[in-house]
Amino acid sequence: MTECAHRGLRAPWALLCGLLAACGGDPVERRQPAPDQAPTSSTLTIEPRAQLIPTYPCSQCHSKLTPNPARRQLTVFHVVRNAELDHGDRSLWCYQCHSIKNIDKLVIANGSLVSFDEANLLCASCHGDKGRDWRAGIHGMTQGYWRGPKRRKLCTHCHNPHNPWFPTLAPEPPPAPAHGGGETE
Repeated sequence: MTECAHRGLRAPWALLCGLLAACGGDPVERRQPAPDQAPTSSTLTIEPRAQLIPTYPCSQCHSKLTPNPARRQLTVFHVVRNAELDHGDRSLWCYQCHSIKNIDKLVIANGSLVSFDEANLLCASCHGDKGRDWRAGIHGMTQGYWRGPKRRKLCTHCHNPHNPWFPTLAPEPPPAPAHGGGETE
């Protein structure tokens, strides 16, 4: 029997490590399933967002306007639609995210254009840690099955891209210990 990789852990872990080692398993190593045990369909569908934007495509109105990349106080439509920019530092402006050449597209840091249904690529270009967590299914909302099809929402399904901050939440209390948790009275 091989020595448990999790030294210092209590007896149940040591027992589990010993059983896995005896059966040829390694509790630390992540192993691929055998081809005949591969999970069934594990497709991931990213829910589209553009169809939910009431003013999309943006070119309906912007085609009549000359693009103005200067940061300024908006006084017309976007003020009414509550799209005032409060995202990032004060140097950001609409055309850091929206393409000045094609207002119906977003522009990521490398200059590539992406659709509103690929907003995760734009968000992750500045928020890499959140993008990594989103791709792993940790941040954001993934729905579906462990070994089956899944659906994931884009960043902009939950966050207003022009003002993405949620208020700070107080942490929930810890769960009650099971069976008294070994506490003595």
